[in-house]
Amino acid sequence: MKHLYFLLFLPLLLGLTSCAGEPEVDMEAERQQVMTLIDNFVKAHEEKNLEMLLSCFSDKPDITIIGTDRDELWVDKVSMGEAQKRAYETFGEIRLSVRDKILKLCSDGEIAWFYMKVNWYVESEGETSTFDGIRTTGVLEKMNEKWAIAQIHTSMPVEGQAVRY
Repeated sequence: MKHLYFLLFLPLLLGLTSCAGEPEVDMEAERQQVMTLIDNFVKAHEEKNLEMLLSCFSDKPDITIIGTDRDELWVDKVSMGEAQKRAYETFGEIRLSVRDKILKLCSDGEIAWFYMKVNWYVESEGETSTFDGIRTTGVLEKMNEKWAIAQIHTSMPVEGQAVRY
């Protein structure tokens, strides 16, 4: 009879332990890591630090990077880095002011997405330009315990309504 109880108890014990699932994710720690990466993205531009900028992006070959200019579409960080290097060589000072930052994370702590408005001040070829309210959205994924941008899109809003509605 002891063996019968053991045989009944063993599947119950295995079932309960398998329901424990994955260890709980520390969402606040994940949030801090993602915010640090976004802050590094901004800092890299201000410091014209191409290495830091590239470290913010995924090494995967299927990422998407969309800038504000018509031709700014890249599907890998290498080609974006080459274009950014040329831009940094012509830029004097770069200052960014970030506001309205919103960050969301999936409950498993593996995917995050963000939105922020960025004011850009750029000196290039002796002229200064200011671009207010550049909308920036992105998706980040965690691979091998490291967060990286997999998709980012920046856009400049038009004044008023583009189409009446």
